[in-house]
Amino acid sequence: MDYADPTHELIETARAAETKLPVAVIETARQRLAIIRAAPDLKTMRNWQSLRLQPIEGGEPMHFEVLIAPPWRMLLKITENESVMSVVVTAIQEQFEGVV
Repeated sequence: MDYADPTHELIETARAAETKLPVAVIETARQRLAIIRAAPDLKTMRNWQSLRLQPIEGGEPMHFEVLIAPPWRMLLKITENESVMSVVVTAIQEQFEGVV
């Protein structure tokens, strides 16, 4: 697991408060990251409904979002080469409905 923003690496440490994310977001993100690490491949991740993995609408191929706690989501870039899956957390952000 890699992170585009080094601050987001802190989510899984005792320094998680430094991310300035709400506690509920940190706790749920930790749970989602554990599920992602346990997944052997993308197909399995898509089948685990509790993960709430969805392709990003209008986004690039292999870019996904994981719902954390409304309105928060985690954006992922997933690549698979042979039997190795690579996941990069590109962002953790609020999603505002109806905002263009």
